[in-house]
Amino acid sequence: MTLDVSRKIVSTILEIVMAICTMVFLLTLIMTFTFADQNFFINQFATQQLAGECNEQLNLNYEALSDETGIPARVYERVEEDFPTDEALRQAALSLFSEENETLYSENKINYFYELSVEYLEGNDISFKEDDVRRSAQKAARIYSDVVGIHNAGRIESRIAGFSKSFPRATIVSFLIAFACFPVMMVMYKRKKGGYFKAIGGILAGAAATAVGLLLLIVFNIGGSIDILPEIYKASITHTAKIVFAMTIFVSLIVVAGSVSIMRFLDKKIQDED
Repeated sequence: MTLDVSRKIVSTILEIVMAICTMVFLLTLIMTFTFADQNFFINQFATQQLAGECNEQLNLNYEALSDETGIPARVYERVEEDFPTDEALRQAALSLFSEENETLYSENKINYFYELSVEYLEGNDISFKEDDVRRSAQKAARIYSDVVGIHNAGRIESRIAGFSKSFPRATIVSFLIAFACFPVMMVMYKRKKGGYFKAIGGILAGAAATAVGLLLLIVFNIGGSIDILPEIYKASITHTAKIVFAMTIFVSLIVVAGSVSIMRFLDKKIQDED
């Protein structure tokens, strides 16, 4: 095997490594500051728009429960004032990063609705059975959990935990490997144009592959594997994922454009003597 053939094989391997490292670097860099970041993730749910949608659903469900129990819907709807929905959404999202209950269904919430109901009934001299009121309080707490709490979050929770630990490391490692491959390529080609082109070409290929791959995900399968409930959470995560992927595509295209510009500049300035 001649020196030129050996050099081509090694340089091709290095190009592939640089392309892969570029892909990993771009993906993990953006994800580290978005989905893997606790504050960013929580802020996607603690919005007035999402809180308004939840309140509408709570009101509809509590009106139906009122027809069943005879207790006015406004009694149950006090939960929206005593426990502001945007803060409850924040609490549910925060629970994904901790050991707390992200469904927001608890005995304390049942007792809260029970006390509200008893306060109304006693204040209006309405006779009642404690068991019936307890059951209606359980239903009210379940409605609250189904609308505001997060369900089927096991996979999302484990992924977020994995993202938070692995992405910052992957960002640093991929950068260091790509950074190390570049001078090796330069030495192999004695800092001639072919070496620059192959090194920059690996970065260009990785950035282009990242942009194309994420664009295909957005177009065809974004959110397909998310089974989180209720639907408003799934819709919010899907929307956020599209934004994050779009950001990554934009950065990738900048890298592609920068690589092409550098290659054009080098093509004019360096005479390839290989």
